[in-house]
Amino acid sequence: MIKLQIFDPHPLLSSFVQNIILVDNVMESNAPPLVGQYPPTPQHCIFLYIKEKFKAKKITDLDYQVRPRAVVVGPQITRMELAVENDHRVAIIGFMPGGLYRLIGIPMEEIFDDGFDAFELIGNDINELVDRCSEINDLGKIHVCIENYLLGRLTKVKEQLPIDRALTEMLRFQGNLSIGQAADYSCLSIRQFERKCRERVGFSPKVYSRLIRFSHAYRLFERSQKPNWTEIAYHSGYYDQMHFIKDFKEFAGITPTMMEEELLRKPLRFQASLTF
Repeated sequence: MIKLQIFDPHPLLSSFVQNIILVDNVMESNAPPLVGQYPPTPQHCIFLYIKEKFKAKKITDLDYQVRPRAVVVGPQITRMELAVENDHRVAIIGFMPGGLYRLIGIPMEEIFDDGFDAFELIGNDINELVDRCSEINDLGKIHVCIENYLLGRLTKVKEQLPIDRALTEMLRFQGNLSIGQAADYSCLSIRQFERKCRERVGFSPKVYSRLIRFSHAYRLFERSQKPNWTEIAYHSGYYDQMHFIKDFKEFAGITPTMMEEELLRKPLRFQASLTF
């Protein structure tokens, strides 16, 4: 049985933290491993594996790798496959656009397309946070523990700049804000905006906009029992099937129809509840 709770951030954290998601899953005895797809999203995250580590692999890899206790996930371009073999409890700290950069101070281009051990990027206090969370059973109290950790790091968080608000507008418009408009929101020239965009989200503005649209489409798909791809494409800002299929192939590695078949074989839906 899966329990999922999504918490809005403390007001003092809301400029860089989007939400905190807690998932608690108790598997039936002798149940086979749960496997699911995790295509790229525009949201950068820190995953805290409180009860059981996940196994993960890129779709280009043959073997699964056991994830560290805390994993930093920045800009992604390759679909991942996740496997869960035992009862698990995981916390996901989801960041606003540019929020992870503001927290850890590392350009997102340097942590591109992989999961990185949070201990190496943040320090031992992130593992100590996992230890504290592992001693708590109530999901609400785990949320408070994580919030207190983030509040304790506020003095180290880089200040919010107009570029951060511009990136948030791109997300709010589901990737359909023009690059010129986004640059105007950021109070930067287009060239400066492109450079800062790569620093904060790891992509050029054009690719970031495409990823936002794709992610919206994919999450609509995961929420659908009988997906209508034409409607999904339209509601995600695609105005022709060619661009929709092109983005799906680039970010998921396969066509929409093939992804539908993949989800039938490996039915765990990791992104259906994601909101950003």
